[in-house]
Amino acid sequence: MNKKQKKGISLIVLVITIIVIIILAGSVILSLSNNNPIENASKASYLSDVSNFKTELDLYKSGQFLVNTGTYDTTSLQANSASITYKGVLDITKTINDLIPTLGRTSKYNGQFEIQNGELAFKGSDSKQREWVPESGIYLINIVSTDNKTFSGATTGFSYNNPVIPAGFVAVNTADANWSNLSTDYDNGLVIKDSSGNEFVWVPVDGTTVTYAKWCTTGIGYNDSNISDDTTPTGFNATNITTTYKGFYIARYEAMFDYNSGSIRAASKKSLNATTSSWIRDSSHTGYLFNFVNYANSKTYAENMATSYGYDLTKVGTNLITGAQWDTTMKWIQNSTKSVTDSRAWGNYNNSISPANVENGILQISGYNDNWKAKNIYDLAGNTWEWTNEKYSTYFMGRGGNYNYVGSTYPAAFRTNYNASCSFNLLTFRTTLYIL
Repeated sequence: MNKKQKKGISLIVLVITIIVIIILAGSVILSLSNNNPIENASKASYLSDVSNFKTELDLYKSGQFLVNTGTYDTTSLQANSASITYKGVLDITKTINDLIPTLGRTSKYNGQFEIQNGELAFKGSDSKQREWVPESGIYLINIVSTDNKTFSGATTGFSYNNPVIPAGFVAVNTADANWSNLSTDYDNGLVIKDSSGNEFVWVPVDGTTVTYAKWCTTGIGYNDSNISDDTTPTGFNATNITTTYKGFYIARYEAMFDYNSGSIRAASKKSLNATTSSWIRDSSHTGYLFNFVNYANSKTYAENMATSYGYDLTKVGTNLITGAQWDTTMKWIQNSTKSVTDSRAWGNYNNSISPANVENGILQISGYNDNWKAKNIYDLAGNTWEWTNEKYSTYFMGRGGNYNYVGSTYPAAFRTNYNASCSFNLLTFRTTLYIL
């Protein structure tokens, strides 16, 4: 009897078998990644937790609204894991956990949530959780930019609808503009903030609907043909605005006085006090609207803002708003529903009309009324005149009108002149950021 010869698996069959196994394994892995029960469970848990946090925050705000007989300003509420701030008053005895008790009963979200302008915001670094934020209905706080980068972290590809976030700043979502929706929200007033709380708004310059140029001719005998620009800081370059970045940042607020470590600096924050009486520039007046300031000091404080707050001077600088920056902002606003040649409907004037006629006709803090803002920028129309670096002979320009004037005659685009030494309650200034 012949013995049957034993046969082993051939090398070719072995290779084919391995390839098939790899393909099958890849299919299984792909299926799991597309329908990962673990990830889905984590997402469901996260969304449920956030929903509970939002509910508790809403209950707190509702309670405060009732206790304060309807006068509680939820947009003035800020909170984090170290303190609570309401209308600029700091309370270090309480934290966000006192407002959202459920948040304090779990350690997995330590330091990952804040309350910004009365709304819940997530600032954690977990990539998946950041992806889920839009579904959770809260704001996303971007990680501090370590370089001049886009929102997605790229150091190239800047444009009017994909703006640069300067080094040391974070993107701040607001009720008006969400950084997660750049395709539409770039035109609504995207906000950035430094570590000290100064806020700036992106002015997109697409070169078509919004061009970088002086164009406003409303004023007392002064227009673009007979005024010139004062000096700008070293590094300020209009080409960066028009070509490299296609936009610039303007202070969200009229200047606020800040006395820090024996020195004076300007801030772009909602001010806490506004007065028509002269005041001494000392620590007791930190938070005041920065009025009673002449042209030279306005220019100095605006240009020194970058240094005084420790900005990376190789990435960004600050300057007193130029005529071109003011007019470009006017053009951008004019493209919306707000008139810059009759600003009664959105400015603080003595003849403001609905909905702007809410405690109008008197000097108010910057950021007092949401009806007095355009594209997320407060008080360009009325409240106080604002110095720009435009000049005519020995005179310098103030823009935008004031609370004691009429908004149909002295609108946001209006230009008037003052002697450089002029300093009184109707004059303040506004800073802009230039990117290097």
